[in-house]
Amino acid sequence: MSALRALLVAAALAFAPMAHAQDATQHAADAAQATLAGEYHLDGVMETGSGLRLQGDGTFDWFFTYGALDLAARGTWVRAGDGIDLVVKDMGYPPQLPDTKFDRMHLRIDEGTLVPSWPWDMDDFRRNEERGAYVRE
Repeated sequence: MSALRALLVAAALAFAPMAHAQDATQHAADAAQATLAGEYHLDGVMETGSGLRLQGDGTFDWFFTYGALDLAARGTWVRAGDGIDLVVKDMGYPPQLPDTKFDRMHLRIDEGTLVPSWPWDMDDFRRNEERGAYVRE
């Protein structure tokens, strides 16, 4: 065996466990994402209706109604720390209330529910305050 060929074989064998570990990590991430996929409704916040659909492909649809305020968002979701982050691509919000628009929302995973950390300041919702939980349908 030539020296170059022996070096290439040794390099391939050295990197094989790392590639296998990366495949296993990706498989675990895919399994976790599939486990969280589904439809959820907001529970525990009075006079508020909200729903969240997490797709297995990493996309989401979200709506939120509080009094006369109606919001809707679409985008992608990713695992982040103790939960998931919704990363907004498109959002519908009232033009007279631009502060209700957001780019990202964190939801902490807690015993099968998704607890939102609200991304805006409102009378009943404070920035980064947790209130209510999204419960799987």
